[in-house]
Amino acid sequence: MNLSLRQILIYWAALFLMLIPLCLRSSYAFTTITIMPGKLNNFRINVPEKVAAGSKFNVRIVALDDYGNIITNFSNQYEGLNIGIDIGGINNAERLSIPASEFKNGAVNFDLSYKKAGNINVSASFEGIRNTSSDIYIKAAPFHDLKIVAPAKVVAGEPFAVKVYAADQYGNPVSFIPRPNGNIKVYLTGDNFKIHPRIVPVSYIKDGSGKFSFISDRAGLGRLNFEVDYDGRTHVFISKNIDIGSSYFKRFLISINIAKVSAGEPFIIKIIGVDKYGNVISDLDKINGKVKLVLISKSGIEKSSLFSLKSFNGGVALIKTVFNRVGTFSVYAKLVGINLKKFKEYRRRINDGIPAKSLLLYK
Repeated sequence: MNLSLRQILIYWAALFLMLIPLCLRSSYAFTTITIMPGKLNNFRINVPEKVAAGSKFNVRIVALDDYGNIITNFSNQYEGLNIGIDIGGINNAERLSIPASEFKNGAVNFDLSYKKAGNINVSASFEGIRNTSSDIYIKAAPFHDLKIVAPAKVVAGEPFAVKVYAADQYGNPVSFIPRPNGNIKVYLTGDNFKIHPRIVPVSYIKDGSGKFSFISDRAGLGRLNFEVDYDGRTHVFISKNIDIGSSYFKRFLISINIAKVSAGEPFIIKIIGVDKYGNVISDLDKINGKVKLVLISKSGIEKSSLFSLKSFNGGVALIKTVFNRVGTFSVYAKLVGINLKKFKEYRRRINDGIPAKSLLLYK
């Protein structure tokens, strides 16, 4: 049988194709291998760029090896260990820890909130490895309060500085304050009832803050009130207690416990030190000096005595005395041996400017 060249070529090609699988089967073997992530090298921390104070925000932490692969078996590999989390900054960080078992497929998600306005970040640390997120800007929440910053101690009759500023519910300053209806009324509650000025123009508060100067001529313990009308309601913002001390010594008030007394019978003379506003000077006993007590009749001085200012308690001294003469007498008292200049310097040191925090009430 005669075959053409074309038929011979087709025959050998078919034979070659049939032999290829047999050759491959006898020369090569196949298997599979799984490449696992390497050891922990760093954490990738995903956070939002901006969030309002007090609002929740999500944090995602992903465990990565040297080549940036996600360590999907992180929870099994480090089971029983915790990852340290720092929220805030280097010097004022809040700390918590997350068990490694919380990681799912190499990542963990959780919610945080932060109340102080400013830039913060989130850091994760584990076995000497520490990574930090990009900055998160915590912006102030909406207006909630008018903070009143006043001295804790002042002197009656002397001006004292007060600063007010709009704040959110966490005390962060805000530049916006609802537009009041009319001026702001100011008054003192507590032992005091006079404050000057009593009306503050709204225009004095700009960009959420204002500075004022007030005077009270009444000594005692009081709280400064700012009454503001807006949103159809009266809002009252109240400072912490302000201790208003008496002014400089002016004179003594004298009273006797009985109008008539028999010769030789003891009686009590009550002496009270007051300032020019009539406030009792409760700390006279802290001053070095004496009081001269004089009994005078129509004939002149009948009797005089000295006693120390240390005898005063809360600005009041009770002096027990006896007089043997019959008649009507006047009683006088005056300071002796005291440096009033030093006394005034002591008064000025009272105003120490300690800030006072405010509260929020509604009428």
